[in-house]
Amino acid sequence: MSDMEAWKTKFPKAISLSWEDVEKLLWNIYITLRTSEYDPDVVIAVARGGLIPARILLDYLQKKYICTFQMGHFTGDASLTESPILIYPLPEVDLSSKKVLVVDDISDEGGTMEAVVKYLGPRVGAIKTSVLVSKIDSRYKADFCPKVMTEWRWVFFPWSKHEDLLSFTEKVLQLTGGASIEEIIHILQDAMYVEIATSDIEKVLFDMKQAGEIGEKNKIWSLVEP
Repeated sequence: MSDMEAWKTKFPKAISLSWEDVEKLLWNIYITLRTSEYDPDVVIAVARGGLIPARILLDYLQKKYICTFQMGHFTGDASLTESPILIYPLPEVDLSSKKVLVVDDISDEGGTMEAVVKYLGPRVGAIKTSVLVSKIDSRYKADFCPKVMTEWRWVFFPWSKHEDLLSFTEKVLQLTGGASIEEIIHILQDAMYVEIATSDIEKVLFDMKQAGEIGEKNKIWSLVEP
């Protein structure tokens, strides 16, 4: 097995969505909503991934009212949970007679949106859900979803790309023991089948250095021993 074939077993294949891609997907949701005749009174964003899509969709819908709450797989100490949990609840607002549209960025396995609907169901008058992207094997099917992935891919969204690249860059440095910016980019691009900008990795390395997680010598970046 070649070195690059070995790297491909360490990282997931990915796709990267641009802001233009996101706007097209949201416009598709808007058009489908209009033809469905479901006219929501309130848009509810599932934090964190649904915050920005919900705001853009609110603009297309020419609506004024938006709420948010946070559901996820992590606790206060950032450890992961097997099932999604409520992190921050919905504000104290009466939605019992309102038609709502719930917005999130992605339906992966579907557990988060299942928990979202279970949580919101008793609190609202009617509910429809929308996501930009759904994995083909997601057990939850959103009412409005313009992109269904037939093959599993990691999705880089513009609003979470930096966080994702932090994690993947750290993994590269763990596996290599140290690498240059060019080597980091080469490994991630070839292993994940996605283009990565030099400026994005420079920002990641800056953050990691500021946090005291990495050091640099002769243009080689490596993790700092705890």
